[in-house]
Amino acid sequence: MLIRDLAHALTQNLRRYPIVTLTGPRQSGKTTLAKAAVDKPYANLEAPDVRRFALEDPRAFLAQFPDGAVLDEVQRVPDLLSYLQVDVDAVNRPGRWVLTGSHQPLLRHGIAQSLAGRTALLQLLPLSLGEWSAWGKRATLDELLIAGGFPRLHDAGIPAHQFHADYIGTYLERDVRQILNIDDLSTFQRFLGFFAGRHAQIMNFSKLGADIGISETTVKTWCGVLEASHVAMPLRPWFANISKRLAKSPKWYLTDSGLAAHLSGCSSITHLATHPHRGHLFEGMIVTEAMKVLAHTTSPARLHVYSTPTNEVDLLVEANGRTLAIEIKAGLTIAGDWFTSLAQVAAIPEAAVDTRMVVYGGDDEQRRSLAHVCPWWLFPVRLCAWLEQHGALPMPIDLQALEAQLRACCGIQGGTPT
Repeated sequence: MLIRDLAHALTQNLRRYPIVTLTGPRQSGKTTLAKAAVDKPYANLEAPDVRRFALEDPRAFLAQFPDGAVLDEVQRVPDLLSYLQVDVDAVNRPGRWVLTGSHQPLLRHGIAQSLAGRTALLQLLPLSLGEWSAWGKRATLDELLIAGGFPRLHDAGIPAHQFHADYIGTYLERDVRQILNIDDLSTFQRFLGFFAGRHAQIMNFSKLGADIGISETTVKTWCGVLEASHVAMPLRPWFANISKRLAKSPKWYLTDSGLAAHLSGCSSITHLATHPHRGHLFEGMIVTEAMKVLAHTTSPARLHVYSTPTNEVDLLVEANGRTLAIEIKAGLTIAGDWFTSLAQVAAIPEAAVDTRMVVYGGDDEQRRSLAHVCPWWLFPVRLCAWLEQHGALPMPIDLQALEAQLRACCGIQGGTPT
């Protein structure tokens, strides 16, 4: 069984908190992780009879588990959180309960109201490159862009186009109807397609609404649902004045490259080679890889985009007063103008850039005076090394072993594809 990076944080926090809550998109592996890491009874609140018991007699439901349990899909019975508060206040012992859920608005509100200070909140996203490589399977960059990182797709060998089509249908039926009470799902399906067309770009809510025929308010609400369900995440802009960091529009990313490719109408490697959004899909893969590394290691580092009317650096990673500035390019041939924006942001004293990096679609690593040129497959290793150097990598990672895994799975030998 694949051990997820977040297992370390899960076991650590079970020693500190009476409750640990695992959130993340559906099919990201929350249930598998909870069952593997915790030796406790398991109850799935998606099951109608189990959910009915929890709704009708929550005290008796919890009394079944005197030493705690794993409660799956707890957002289905949000009122249960108030009874869990009473339970952990009466039995003040760490490691009693593990809750999982796709962090929807009702769950988020319930945690804030009832479990503040009583639960650690961990986020499990689809597989990172490092986690995928632990499986020992081989794939090219384009194959990974199309497949994405949902564990079941890789474990069961489901064709990417079939898995993502089923995922979207299930997500629409189970989550969107529950959250938004939408009767006409076709409009929301159109919204998803238009949203994917703006993957890895600044989101203009007004224009997106006009293109679909819905209001700007509705667009913001629906984007909020994607974020609350961990299907998409915003990357907010960096400003020298910290009070203004959230004042401008963020770039938005679907958290899985395969889902982004499918929604963009790209479901084959042949099509991907000439697809107009290939660069955005590659950028999204690298940015969300950084999101996964931070989430799964519980790193305190923060991510931003640097964007002005004339200049943009795709990703800034901030940790303990220093910044790693990253430019992301899908091309295979390194070009001189890739380093220009990095030099401009590095010249801003408040940015505190100590490392510049270009992550590109090729296979060879180069250490240039202008920036460290990092191939896509090596990015998680170099990112973790920078975080470790800056005291922002809370879990131990054998970086040499990780690099060897990635080399083997991506077909890299001596810097040259095998």
